[in-house]
Amino acid sequence: MQIREFIDIQAKGRSPYPFINAIRNSAILCGNQYCKGEIFFCRILKKDLPELEELAAQFHMSLTAQDVPSLMGKIKKYKFRLGIPAGILLSIAILFYYSNIVTTIEIQGNETISDSVILSQLKQNGLHPGVWIANLDTRHCETELRVQIPGIAWAGIRNTGNRFVIQITEETPQPDMLHERVPCHVISRYDAQITNVRVLSGQLQRLIRDGVAEGEIIVSGIIQDENGSIHYRHALAEITGIYTQETDLSEPFQVSETSRTGRNLHQRWLRLFGLKLPLQLNQTEFSESDVTEYDMPFQFLNHTLPCGISHKIINETQTSVITRTEEEAELSLNTAIIRYEKNFLSDVKILDRQAEYITNENGISCHLTYTVEGEIGMTSEFFIPEPESEPEETKTEQ
Repeated sequence: MQIREFIDIQAKGRSPYPFINAIRNSAILCGNQYCKGEIFFCRILKKDLPELEELAAQFHMSLTAQDVPSLMGKIKKYKFRLGIPAGILLSIAILFYYSNIVTTIEIQGNETISDSVILSQLKQNGLHPGVWIANLDTRHCETELRVQIPGIAWAGIRNTGNRFVIQITEETPQPDMLHERVPCHVISRYDAQITNVRVLSGQLQRLIRDGVAEGEIIVSGIIQDENGSIHYRHALAEITGIYTQETDLSEPFQVSETSRTGRNLHQRWLRLFGLKLPLQLNQTEFSESDVTEYDMPFQFLNHTLPCGISHKIINETQTSVITRTEEEAELSLNTAIIRYEKNFLSDVKILDRQAEYITNENGISCHLTYTVEGEIGMTSEFFIPEPESEPEETKTEQ
């Protein structure tokens, strides 16, 4: 398709050659010239048509003009339709706007620190989707990330257009220090009877089947050799014993229970970068509800676009007070007992369990007494006494 506007001309007359010579002597740009009988064919620019018509009148030639399809011709055809230029201007404005706001934030390098913590801190410092890029102070954001979030050794922010990449370097955790040179005893955590002993360092003070009180030394870190010299050690030992543990659990007869009524609202928003445009007008919410929100981004060629549909499902709930029978409360209490044993007694062996149930007008309670076998030893540091200084002897010279 031609860009400039051209016209195909057919000039008919008895003698076309004087007319052709006049065209060549003029400033008219004329191409595709050829004659067929008494008809002269050519192509000229549309702006030269008035001058060509004057020459045709001088040489008594009749002209037939036909427009050649061109880009400028189509543009002029739609010049009075305001929707096209308005759409072009709107597209330019949208491109300008979305080129100058933050649309995507990616976080790289974090392993133990979650994305949500970093994004929350960035939002407090003004960096979030939808913010104007020119108003950002990225150096301040980098500093605040290092200061406000423990575990970040270095943070850097770079952007490619409206896409921001947050690069994180986490601190290398220090290895746990083993204070193996600090003098200490191995003492008992509970009042217990020793069932097994494995001493790695230190001097054993109690034997198997001996009873020990809470805080009593089982393995001493103070060792005296045959010569009477005292040495201080970091006592290490594995001590198991039988001891008792007590706890109280209870379940009331009246409990508050929250359940869904079956009514719900499904709200949707069109998410364009940092903007959320509602897709429906019903914004009614329930007085008591639970909410589920999720996003479904648009995909293009296996790439996730920074736009999509945001969903919010609001389920109406109702809280009511339920009165349970004694059997129902006892069943719930037994479930709580099983849960307690699984959470707090999983690392010991339960030898015996005594349960005492007590019922009153408010509910049912249970006093539990467990006889268990497990680790009872724990380290307890002690201070080495400073050696006593000998008094200086004064000698008097006679």
